[in-house]
Amino acid sequence: MFPRIPLYVLAPAAALAYHAALWLGPAAPWLTALSAALLCGMTRAKTARRAFYAGLAAALMIFVPHMWFLLGIFGLICAPLWYCLAIWPAMFCGSLHVIHRKLGAPAAIAAAPVLWMGLEYYRAEGWNLRFAWLTNGYALPAGDMGWLFQSLGVYGSGALLVLAGAAFALSKNKLAAAAAGLLVPAALLPGQRAVTSGESIRVTGLQYEDALSGDILKGLDAALAAHPDTRLFVLPEYSFGATVPRAVTEWCAKNATWLIAGGRDHIKNPGKLTTYYNTAWVINPRGEIAHRQAKGMPIQFFDDGMPAPRQQVWESPWGKLGICICYDQNYSIVTDPLAAQDMRALIIPTMDLVDWGAHQHWLSARLGATRAAEYGVPVLRLASSGISLFLDARGRPLATGSFPGEGEIVSAVIPLSDAPRIPWDRWPAKVSVFAAGGMVVWCIVVSFLEERRRKRAAKALINS
Repeated sequence: MFPRIPLYVLAPAAALAYHAALWLGPAAPWLTALSAALLCGMTRAKTARRAFYAGLAAALMIFVPHMWFLLGIFGLICAPLWYCLAIWPAMFCGSLHVIHRKLGAPAAIAAAPVLWMGLEYYRAEGWNLRFAWLTNGYALPAGDMGWLFQSLGVYGSGALLVLAGAAFALSKNKLAAAAAGLLVPAALLPGQRAVTSGESIRVTGLQYEDALSGDILKGLDAALAAHPDTRLFVLPEYSFGATVPRAVTEWCAKNATWLIAGGRDHIKNPGKLTTYYNTAWVINPRGEIAHRQAKGMPIQFFDDGMPAPRQQVWESPWGKLGICICYDQNYSIVTDPLAAQDMRALIIPTMDLVDWGAHQHWLSARLGATRAAEYGVPVLRLASSGISLFLDARGRPLATGSFPGEGEIVSAVIPLSDAPRIPWDRWPAKVSVFAAGGMVVWCIVVSFLEERRRKRAAKALINS
């Protein structure tokens, strides 16, 4: 479908389609498929190298505007970080070019979703610099998606849209190409998976960044006065420098209520160096520690503690509740074990610094809806300076905290789910990593051998 469109048009067009998908709600499936189609159209480049560089340019035009806030955190070192993110879509374009050229369009269409899923899953959850933002599935507004998105999961839905894009771009049958581009994205919208809800409880959170414990106590008093039927209060990640202060645990005992708050669980490792776990503490109505959960995925390059040895649900008075911390929400390898333990809701104490800007907060907050839709459980993301979101089991907002919103109270009655689920894509995504790796290696070997033959032929021609 794109035989005559030059690469310098395809690359920015692919980026613009993805940007539009993030902003245009229910139109996102078609726009994401269009972005994938434009990337697949790069396989018609003259060489795999040109396809690779065109894919790299498109990916940078996607990542850099959304990740510009990294410049304020890391300075110019963020440039190689952007490149590390963009290399994966570039490998997709370069490898698909070789598959298309050597094996034909049907093989390329069949390989595209597997290649994409494997590379994106590894980028998001496998390698050391894992980063789950801005893949195809996360561009979709989860609260507006239907049964198929909820069943396939974020990686499966993204692969389906790449399949639609590849068929639209590479199929020689124009009717089949148009049908794939129009009908496959539409399949993600209708219907809803059944969600069974049991008991409902009011949960209230407070947005605070670097607040003193005295200010937090005043905020808790105000929140209790505003919502006296609250059964559980939530404070952000790193609310305290160590464990929850005695004054706060005494407040829980005085008011006979539950509290989740973030802090540092200081420990000594075998080398006798003091370190810590970034921990969410659960305080019961007697002022005692009833549960604790450490962060599973500390942020790379930050002083963010040691990774949690395990993910364990909290056996609350209302059933099993999952707790993960901030960055953990990005990774199915952290949240899937909680869903497998039959969590009835997922609670996410978060610290997003106000200095990181409104756009970073917006990008981070939208991931909660994806987890809610995938697992079919409410998600309660309480952020230090916004954007806090309390979501129902389909990813629709029940309460929202604004940015920066210092001291803002976020409260909602949460219907807890009875039957969490894990999406279908988890094992196929892991298997596709090996399949994609095999494809990439094969494409590199084929390209290397072709280049050697070309050089030998050129040398023989000169010598003759």
